[in-house]
This record gives sequence, structure tokens and C-alpha cells, in this order.
Amino acid sequence: WAEQGPFDGILGFSEGAAAAVAFCRLAAAAEEVASADAEDIAGMGLRFAVLAGSPEAPTGKQTGRLELPSLHIASAADTVVPVEVSRKVAKEVFADARLLEHDGGHSMPQRAEDVRQFASFLEEMRDKVFPRDGPLQGRLPVVSTEGEEDPRVSVEQREELETLEAFYPAEEFPDDVARVAPRWPVRLAMRLAGGTGSTLRFTFAPSYPQAGPLRCELHSEDVGVLAHEKDILAAAEEERAPLGFPSVVVMFQAAQQWVEDHEADIAARAASGGVLPAATGADGDEDGDDDDAPADAWWKRDREDPVDEALIQEAEKKAAELLPDDGSGTAWARAFGAGNYNKPWEFVVGLVGKPSAGKSTLFNAATRPEEADREAAMAPHPFTTIDPNVGPGWFAAPCPAEALGLGDKVQPEHGRAPSSRRRLPLLVKDVAGLVPGAYLGRGKGNAFLNDLCDADSLIHVVDASGRSDREGVDQGRSGGGGGGGSATSSGDGGASSDPLEEVGWVRHEIHLWIFCNVREKWDTIRRKARMATTAPLREHLADRLFGLFTGYRATRPFVTQVFEKAGFKLNDVFNWTEYHAHLFVACFLRARFPIMVALNKADVPGAGPRIERARKVLGSSCVAVSARSEWWLWDQQRKGHLTYLEGGGADTVELAPAAPAAVREQLEKMKAAVFRVHGCTGVQEILSAAVQRRQPLYVCPVSDLGTLEPLQKMSEKDTRAPAALPPLATMLLMRPLSTVDEAFRVIRHEQMLRGDFVRAEVLTDLGSRTSRVLKREDALRGDGDPTKAIVLKVLSNKKAK
Repeated sequence: WAEQGPFDGILGFSEGAAAAVAFCRLAAAAEEVASADAEDIAGMGLRFAVLAGSPEAPTGKQTGRLELPSLHIASAADTVVPVEVSRKVAKEVFADARLLEHDGGHSMPQRAEDVRQFASFLEEMRDKVFPRDGPLQGRLPVVSTEGEEDPRVSVEQREELETLEAFYPAEEFPDDVARVAPRWPVRLAMRLAGGTGSTLRFTFAPSYPQAGPLRCELHSEDVGVLAHEKDILAAAEEERAPLGFPSVVVMFQAAQQWVEDHEADIAARAASGGVLPAATGADGDEDGDDDDAPADAWWKRDREDPVDEALIQEAEKKAAELLPDDGSGTAWARAFGAGNYNKPWEFVVGLVGKPSAGKSTLFNAATRPEEADREAAMAPHPFTTIDPNVGPGWFAAPCPAEALGLGDKVQPEHGRAPSSRRRLPLLVKDVAGLVPGAYLGRGKGNAFLNDLCDADSLIHVVDASGRSDREGVDQGRSGGGGGGGSATSSGDGGASSDPLEEVGWVRHEIHLWIFCNVREKWDTIRRKARMATTAPLREHLADRLFGLFTGYRATRPFVTQVFEKAGFKLNDVFNWTEYHAHLFVACFLRARFPIMVALNKADVPGAGPRIERARKVLGSSCVAVSARSEWWLWDQQRKGHLTYLEGGGADTVELAPAAPAAVREQLEKMKAAVFRVHGCTGVQEILSAAVQRRQPLYVCPVSDLGTLEPLQKMSEKDTRAPAALPPLATMLLMRPLSTVDEAFRVIRHEQMLRGDFVRAEVLTDLGSRTSRVLKREDALRGDGDPTKAIVLKVLSNKKAK
């Protein structure tokens, strides 16, 4: 029941009917104690029963009749279970019982009229689950408000509902997505465009997505759609995600894409009453080729065919002008992650780069694992990382303490960071190494590229020493030097690589991955663009075109903004050249995957000139990094040989009195190779820069603007007020352009406040401590500076318990 259910009905025959009666009683008892921590959910959600030839069953502890609708099938010719017994069960056990009597004896009914009555009962029960008059009318909110969600809906299911609401917000798609009552189990009906009265219906098993399945059905009043029911469901099934991952959006989009790609055939089937017209092929597919398109058209090429590199370079140059790397496009981050605006931003940084560039070392240095078994594997050869490593890390966020004159009085809950900043958590994801041709499947291929999609920003880890070639093979030799046994190099000889070439190469691989996926579907886009002569048809074109990009964890509004920022118009899509497609991809890539460059192995002799050349070209988009130096410092701190402020300089390192001589010697080498040249190891700086590229909001929620006493999280079980914290101890990371109302929802999500919004105030000048009242719809801004923290006071009509 937990993995395959919950089931709407139960069918029992003869002794099986007696067992079904007992199960109905169990279900009634289960519903009385329905909760998220119920040990046994068997029977929960049961809606009806069908009992044929049912003998009497033990009553157990039952008092009163069951309210469950039931159909009782009995026969006067039954010599095994007398008809009187079945009538008694119907009358005495069930309050809403219906009797279907037939003359077939101890069996299921066979006559057409009896079968019709049986089917009619089942259809009635079905319509109570998904009403025939349209479940999209009178819909429940996809995401329930606080306190209204059924406790049996798991955290993973709630997160998937939030994502669905982000992809299809009610204000933009009021009639397209419905959540059907009751709230448990979760049932969704999603309208398929292109078919009259067609919906894809999803039901979440209680243990979905971790162990149970997502059930998917097609309902339609369009005979053309029904004629292709198997094809549509098969298209959805192809995109079903593995256990542990959400499937609704990808399955629905696959089904919608199939309907759109075959709309001409569906219309022809509908016109012919569902019969396949003779004009179409045996498989029912419409001819997808453009009659006026030359055989060598750019969209007809295979993935393996050469791509015009000059067009890519031209498109990337134009995209850099339209969407510069200075992070000025704050709206991109909002549109990209709209589904998470009601909770703190759980920022994910993805580490990318060729094999052996030092990604795993940077991952370990950033996540600082306490135990060796939590470290990512590190070795100077390709593909040290096979599966993604994911772990919590820390970055440096701005702290308002100094501007407010508080100094050491502020004790951030996650600790201090250098330069009067404070630590905040994030997630770091180190994925398998990338090699040239990954978009064709080389190396880890699409597995690598797919692993990027949940990242908010990317850090491209580059071997600044130039020792390793494009395949990740180290061309240098180890020797003495910087932190942690750093290596030396003879210089620029051999097959060494240029860091600047690496930077363009990784972006190029991701570009080709997306472009080739778009090109494979361009026939369909051209057909829709040719027919887009009215507003509804242009909307269908936009759905299909922008849908090619939403699979990279981007929302439709986000893709629309990129399209408009690039200066495109839907009316021109039919005449797009290969350059236009490259430009759209290049703009999308810059907006969706902002990239910071970690010039790693900065402590290696010979890296200095390469780093300076890279800085002149990349500017603030790169940071010199010595990941192994940071990792060595943490490793020695774990062993008790020294203490060190993460991200700090040489003045923050203090050796223990009993530190071995080898450690003291290594530290002196590190000071010369790293601290005196670059000031710090750069690990925390590159993480902080990757976060800042998205221009987040840093919000300090307080209960009083005078004392700056922080709001703090309390659990349901707390009965006493928590101990007072130092001022401004709490900080929340939020997405750019968040409104006051969204900030309130984030604070309430963290259980710092309860109830309804009453009032909000913000310090507008930290130096003078002046404040002003904000409206719920006002957007938050850090004193006009995206690098500054926001001190916010929000009042509700009910405090956290």
C-alpha cells in the first residue's frame, strides 16, 4: 500500500470478499489516526469497495456501519454463499451500500446489463476522484498554505509541488494545473494543449519518489488524442526519472511535446472519428520535413557533424555584450529560482573543469570534512571523480556589524570570516571531469553535463600551472614548494595548456550540448513558426521553443526574459539562421550558468605569468586559488598541529607548541608561495564570488531595530523562550528582488515567526540607523548596494511558540 498505493477501491470475491470487508474496517481505523508518523498506512485513502458473493466476516471491534461506498454483487442461484448473507453484509456493515443481483450463481456477472451497472459504479467512483466536469475547475492550490497541508505528504513531495508551482504559476496558468481534493494522496490533473478536454493525471504513491511510483493516466474527450493514448503515455514514460527524483514536470512536458509534434495527425484522427486516415503513414506520424528546406539545412545535420566555430564565436561575443559578466542582470536569478522564494536560498555551486585540474582537492578544501571517509578522492590522473561529490561548504557574506559600530559584539551563528565578514553555508558539487567532445558522449559525456543542472553558479577549475594537457594528463613532475607538497614545473614546455584556452573550452562544450539538443528539435519549431499567424498559435510556438530550455532547471519566465534580452521576436523564428540559434543558446548559457574561474595551483612555480595574463582578460571573473594549500591547512588543523581562520591570511595561522618540524617547514614554504603572493589560498574567495555573481540578498531578521536582537528558530516542542543571542546573530540568504512578503514567508518557514504579516521596517542607513516602513510588495535592496546586508524587522500577529 505504501509503495504501490494508495488504492481507491478494493475488490473481493467469495472468501476474498470477507478479507476485503476486514480490510475496509482497517482502512476506517487508519483514517482516524492519519498522520505523517503513522507506522502503518495500509488502507488510508480507500474510497470504495466491490464485494461479490461475500460471506459474513468477524466484526472485531467495529461499532457502527462503515461510511465507505460499496457495491455488493449477489445471486439467488448462489449455492456457496446464500443471497441473504450477501444482503445482510450490505445492510449491516456498510452505510452506503448498493446491491447488484444477477442469475449467474457464485460468480461475477456476465450479462451485458449487469456489466453495465458494474461499470457505471466504477465510473461514478472514478469521477469522484477526477471529476468528469473538469478537475481544473475549483482546484486546490498546488502548494498548500501553512497548516493546511496533509501531514502525510512528505517533504520531497512538497518540494516537487513547489517546483511545479514555479513552472506553472497559477496567475499565468490558471486553468492548466489542478490539485484534486483531498490533499492526500497528492493527485494532479494537468491540461494537455492540443487536445479537447485532455489531461494527464498523476497520483503520488505514499513513498514516492523515494520508493513508490508516480502513477500516470491520460483522460481525454478528443478521439484523436485517445487514438494515440499508448504513444502519449509511452513518451511520458521515457522521461520518468529514477527512484529518488521528481518526475511530474519532465513526464508532462514529454507528453505535451508528443501531442504538439503530432497535432496534424491528432486532428486528422479526430476528423475521421479516430480512424487512421489513408494519407498518413502506417505509424501515424506526420511528415516532419519542411518542403522548402534544403537537404543540407543547418537543422538537418547530425550531432556528429561539424559545427561552424566562427558562428559560435560571433554569437558568444554578442552574448557577452548583451549579458556582461558583471552580474548586473539580477532578474535572471529571480526567474531561474522562483520556486524557492518562500524559503532561504540553498545555494549550490558546481565545480567543473577538465580531469586533474584540482576539482576534488578544491571540493575537500571547501567542504572541510571531519572524517577521511567523507573526502573526495584526489589523484593526478583523469576521472578521479566518477560520481558527483556533494557536500556542505562555507562562503563569506557581508556583515553589517562594522557599519553599525558593533564590532565584536556581533557573534554570527555560523562564525566569522576574514575582512569583517561572516560565514554562511552553501552546497558544493564536484562532478566528473570534462573532456573535449563530452557533448558527443566522450568521457562522462551527458552524465557530466546533466549533473550541472541543479547548480546556481559554476566554478570552472583551471590548472593555472599549465602542466596538464586538455585530456587531464599531468605533464609536469612533483617537487618541493607550496602547501601540502606542491609541485614544480620546468615552465611552458611539453604539451601544457593555456588557462585562457581552458576557459573558452568548457563553455564551448556546454554550448554545444545545448545547441545540439535544440537543433534536433528545430524541424518541429519551424513547423510551428510557419503556422504562428494568430496569438494562440504564437503562444504554442513560444511554449515549444522555450520548452527546449526549461529542462535545464529554468522556468518559462526565465527563458522568455533571455529571449527578449537577446532582441528576438516570435514572428522571426521561422527565418532563423544557425547564428540566431547559437546566439539564443549563448545568451541562455550566460544567464543560466554564470561562471567564475578558479586559477588553481597558483602556488606552483611558473603559474604567476599565466595568472596575470588571465586576470587581464577575465578581470573580476577569476580568482587565484591554491586548493591543496587550503586543504593542507585544514588537514593539519584536524590533527591538532595548528589553528587557522578559514579564508584568512598568514596572520590567522597559529602553530601548536608541539607541531612537528616538518609542519613548521611546510608552513614557511606556503607563506612564501601563497600568502605573500596572493594574500590567501583563494578557496573561500572563489566560493564567495560565485555566490555574489547571482547578487543575492543578505537579510538579518531582528525583533527590534534598537537592540538589533535577532529572531531565532524555535521548534514545536520548545515551551520556554530561548536564551538571548548577541545582536545580528542570524542571517538568511535570499534571492534577488525578493519582496517583503517573500522575506516574511522565509522567516516563517524558518519558524522564527508565525501567524500573519502585520508590519515591516528596514534600516535604510546603517551608519545613522535611520529606518522606514515597507509595504508587503516592496522589493528588498541592500541600501542600494548588492554587497551589503539588510537589517529587517517584521511583525506578525502571532510569535513563534
